[in-house]
Amino acid sequence: MTPILDFLFPNVPRNHPARKYIATNFVANFLGLGWAATPPGLKAMIELQKLNKDSHTATNAMCMFLIVNMSSIQLIPITIISYRASYGSINPTDIIGPCILATYASTFIAIVFTKFMERRHRK
Repeated sequence: MTPILDFLFPNVPRNHPARKYIATNFVANFLGLGWAATPPGLKAMIELQKLNKDSHTATNAMCMFLIVNMSSIQLIPITIISYRASYGSINPTDIIGPCILATYASTFIAIVFTKFMERRHRK
């Protein structure tokens, strides 16, 4: 995940613990395990705060992490599939394709918006 993390979080050093927590959070979210993504997400924000020089303002990395998480980076919606199966859906996995498209669109827009705001803020 190094190339992805380098692009999304250029100001976070490669050996910083925040990157490990961010990667763990992203993988758990990719797999649709939101409950498993929360603890590393909280740890990531704590570690990102340690890099923050102004404790009253979020850094670009903190904003990017939060916005990507809010965009619902989920490739396999395990929870929804299990709900559909428990309620008698004939094919509970029918939603995987639409979920992948929705995730791609929302995450792409979130990243473009955040990068745009970063550049605008620098000027």
